Amino acid sequence: MHERRACSSGAPDIKYANFHKEPPPLRPPKVPLKELFLSIGLFLAGTIMLLCGANVFFQNFSLSDAMPYNMIGGLCFIPGAYHSFIFLMIFNKVPGYSYDMISTFDT
Repeated sequence: MHERRACSSGAPDIKYANFHKEPPPLRPPKVPLKELFLSIGLFLAGTIMLLCGANVFFQNFSLSDAMPYNMIGGLCFIPGAYHSFIFLMIFNKVPGYSYDMISTFDT
């Protein structure tokens, strides 16, 4: 009846090569919007604060006047840039990046 065809190398037919793999999901995962907006907000706030700190430093040439801006800017910029980069890689569908890498606020 049904005979199994083999390629010249003896491997089974290519038709069933992906038979035991999981099917693709029907819908893509939902984008965590709160975390997306928070990461973009932190990134922008940190960038603005760092630029303000640089502006204060180069106008007054005083590190003590610019330090609060730079500290707050650094505390906002680093996590904002990290999570924004992860979101960018997820949106570009780079393998190895998923929404599991983003901490979520489950309330």
